[in-house]
Amino acid sequence: MKNIFRIILFVGITNVVSAQQIPLTSQYMFNNYLLNPAEAGSLDYIPITLSARAQWNGIKGAPKTEFFSAHSKLGANNGVGGYVYKDETGPISKKGIQLSYAYHLSINDEAKISFGLAGLLFLHDINSAYLLPGEGDDELLNTLKSNVVSHDFNFGIMYYTDKYKVGFSALQLLENKLYSSTTNLSDQKSARHYYLSGEYSFEMNDKIDLVPSTLVKYVAGAPFQFDVNVKALYIKEYWIGVSYRHSAAVVGMLGLDMENFSFGYAYGYSVTDIADYSGSAHEIFLTYRLMKKKKISAKIFD
Repeated sequence: MKNIFRIILFVGITNVVSAQQIPLTSQYMFNNYLLNPAEAGSLDYIPITLSARAQWNGIKGAPKTEFFSAHSKLGANNGVGGYVYKDETGPISKKGIQLSYAYHLSINDEAKISFGLAGLLFLHDINSAYLLPGEGDDELLNTLKSNVVSHDFNFGIMYYTDKYKVGFSALQLLENKLYSSTTNLSDQKSARHYYLSGEYSFEMNDKIDLVPSTLVKYVAGAPFQFDVNVKALYIKEYWIGVSYRHSAAVVGMLGLDMENFSFGYAYGYSVTDIADYSGSAHEIFLTYRLMKKKKISAKIFD
């Protein structure tokens, strides 16, 4: 029974404390495609991004996440994209792949609206080697089915111009069960996530741009969460930023944006009740812009 408690504890950390099951990134505003499939094909180049995050470094078995993503315009009105990811929290790991399609419709000379749909295939696993049986005949280890392969769908919509964008997405629409077990874990399933995001780019002068953004998150059965972010760009090459995740963390960010490459680093400090034990969070990302035309000015809000 000790193992039942351990796994429920890790499931509780990821599903209750953070009120989400979808892997968390601090610098999503540089790669909104991870949160909204309608982003696919919204740029005039192909952003190829690799990101890695280590959260709660003071806790053994704390979350670690890696993403590799890319999306591209396909013709005048279509966009395609995909990502692969790996997310680990203690004995629980999740690996998956998403492929998506988006259609972009011009509203006027400046604005477009896009609709995206994505299919997701993932492997949800519990590593029993991580667990030490507390008794000779452990109920959980005997009944728990690991290596569960499942599928799901994500949907998104986005209205955007060169200056601002507003997006809404609904993820994990099917709400599939995660485990096959006679234990309490059999009630665990993928929760539907709703995201509402927006950002605006202010040109303060010929050298400095200011880009505030926000993200509102809702998961059924949990309170609303929101992020407030702001980043400042100097000559569109250097940037710094700060993010506040309501009742969760404060994040500082900085990076460099060159012609075809972008690099960013984020340091997060928890403001929850476990802050004295959880330690900090670190995250990096690297983006390469494939087929980027030189006449297009660099933009970091990919």
